[in-house]
Amino acid sequence: MNLARRLLRSYVFWAVVAGLIYLEWGFVSGVQPGAVSAPAGQGAILASKQVAPFLGTWLFTMTDPPHFKGSEQTVRIWEQNGRVAASVQLGKFPPNNATGIHRDGDMLLLTLRRDAQPPMMENGVPLMVVILLTLDGDEMTMAQMLEHSVTIKRGTGKKQSAPPPKK
Repeated sequence: MNLARRLLRSYVFWAVVAGLIYLEWGFVSGVQPGAVSAPAGQGAILASKQVAPFLGTWLFTMTDPPHFKGSEQTVRIWEQNGRVAASVQLGKFPPNNATGIHRDGDMLLLTLRRDAQPPMMENGVPLMVVILLTLDGDEMTMAQMLEHSVTIKRGTGKKQSAPPPKK
């Protein structure tokens, strides 16, 4: 891959990260109508009704890049103590909890900081991750950007049916 293309992809990743940091630190007011105010530095708290179409367990089959094609990732989005929570699970590894969740129209952005518990790791090093989820009918598309990577991982997912209640 030529240097110009690698630099462009790196620029896109950091532009998204910078935008999320801008939102996370609360420099923009009123970005998410109806969001509950949060303490400084934590961004807006999303109510579950704001992300209702996204709630649930979504199983993604990765489509790009070619060496990830066919691999699976699970995204879970749920309501916890009055706010929205989310996790991303790669195959059989433990789920990684999102540290930031932002809604912008039909897009939901999940972020994972290096200090996420547990952190997303690559070669034993914690990474920053930005995941863009977009609804498309009864499917969802994912674009996943990892720090230090020039590749955007992509996939499509379907909402999984809820398990029957325990008796």
